[in-house]
Amino acid sequence: MLPVSHVPGRHCASTAIRDMLSFHGIRMSEAMCFGIGAGLGIWYSNLPAGSPSRLVHMRSADFEAQFFTRIGHDFVWDRSGKPGQAEASLCRAIDKGLPALIRTDIYHLPYFRSSTHFQGHVIMVWGYDSEREVFLVTDTDNPEILEVPFSDMRKARHQEDSFFEMQGNRFSPGAIEPPGGMREIIASSIVHNSRTILDGSHDFQGIRGLDTWLEELPEWGELEDWKWTARFSYQIIERRGTGGGGFRLMYADFLREARKWVPEITPYGLVELMVETAGAWQRLAAALKDVSERERPDFREVARRVGRVRALEDTYHRAALALA
Repeated sequence: MLPVSHVPGRHCASTAIRDMLSFHGIRMSEAMCFGIGAGLGIWYSNLPAGSPSRLVHMRSADFEAQFFTRIGHDFVWDRSGKPGQAEASLCRAIDKGLPALIRTDIYHLPYFRSSTHFQGHVIMVWGYDSEREVFLVTDTDNPEILEVPFSDMRKARHQEDSFFEMQGNRFSPGAIEPPGGMREIIASSIVHNSRTILDGSHDFQGIRGLDTWLEELPEWGELEDWKWTARFSYQIIERRGTGGGGFRLMYADFLREARKWVPEITPYGLVELMVETAGAWQRLAAALKDVSERERPDFREVARRVGRVRALEDTYHRAALALA
């Protein structure tokens, strides 16, 4: 097994990236990794055949690529549609002394004991035991080295019709150079993230995604799975590896740290605006949890809180564009 440089974190991908950087001799906080990767996102999906039938997601889809590209490192997922080939490729990377960042579905990771599919979950692989047929991994807030059987890993890495591409995705760079020009890296990532969320080109993402959610909320009470949809939305915002407030609390930590390189963050009030936005997401999550525990659906308070989130998201991201 390779030397493990894992420190428990808040979000799967930002923890894994921070751990990978540490392996290559680069020290960077998890919050800084998340911010440079322009990790904030807003997604709203209507999935009538899914469970839940409506999905809210809070992280950008291209976070990993954004991070490595912005620090000056080429990023391409190594992938294969055949589980056996992806497994062999992963083992070869470990044999070369390269830990691997991979995408998984937690449903097939035995230590989660999950009854729900949750795809795109990123973990680090540090070794394997060919005799026992297990991979040795680290994962987010768990401090221990965990085992995943080969058979489970094949299923965890390959999923059809996933929000995230799941074709045995692996990233195992041979070396990573420390980033230079942190001011430009940080400022450009903040502006990019805000422009993406303000972009109204698609009715399922960003501010427009919140508008779509508001438009459809009156129909949520008629869904057969309205309780589970509300409960899962609460979990996505507040519980499932977001660090609280739909990643906004961790992003506020990034903004605080980023002031060292981009002092304009302070007079523009970006930290305070992001903290307020995080609180609004937390209150929205609480309203969703409350609905999920009722006998009859009532999403009126949820709608009010989505509206408040929308107003604060719009205010913060328009203020952040001043860094352009």
